[in-house]
Amino acid sequence: MDPTDEEASANQLSSDDIEQNFLTQFSSMVTTDKEELIHQFQSIGENVNYSTATFFLDMTNWNLQAAVGCYFDFMAQNRQPSMKLLNDITVGKGEKITPNTAIKLTWLLQNNGEVAWPSGTYVSLRQIPNLREQNIPLSYEDLKYYVPAVLPNDTVTVSVQLVSPSTVGLFETVWSIYTPSGISFGGKFAWR
Repeated sequence: MDPTDEEASANQLSSDDIEQNFLTQFSSMVTTDKEELIHQFQSIGENVNYSTATFFLDMTNWNLQAAVGCYFDFMAQNRQPSMKLLNDITVGKGEKITPNTAIKLTWLLQNNGEVAWPSGTYVSLRQIPNLREQNIPLSYEDLKYYVPAVLPNDTVTVSVQLVSPSTVGLFETVWSIYTPSGISFGGKFAWR
């Protein structure tokens, strides 16, 4: 009895599956000692502990090269920008300000993280509690101040301009730095 085309195709698929399975097993056979693979995986960085190495190796069928690739792909996704306020260098800081007065706030910020701040990063108001009660024609969009891309450990001076409220009293603003997609990072900083 001659095999039909369908049977031949089915036989070919199963042999391809077997071949693929064999190649997968062969690719992880450089060493079969799991402890040695874990030790080799841990050598890629000082923050890789035993359970992390075991997780990525087990996930990739103990293929060291694939496990390392998955680890770096995962770590690249989780790296977020970071910011540290080094100094509030606003001229006249702490002085009383009369109503309807232009104010220029200035901060020295540092990228204290491991990734550069992307183009489109901005500083914006986080909350303006004492301005909400007044009829101010400004929106949060009007109070966005774009920051240049900053490499890790570099600093940047950021200045924003406001006008004090028309009434006498405490004037406080709270600011944050945001990624281009609007995710804040590095905490908040206030000015009174």
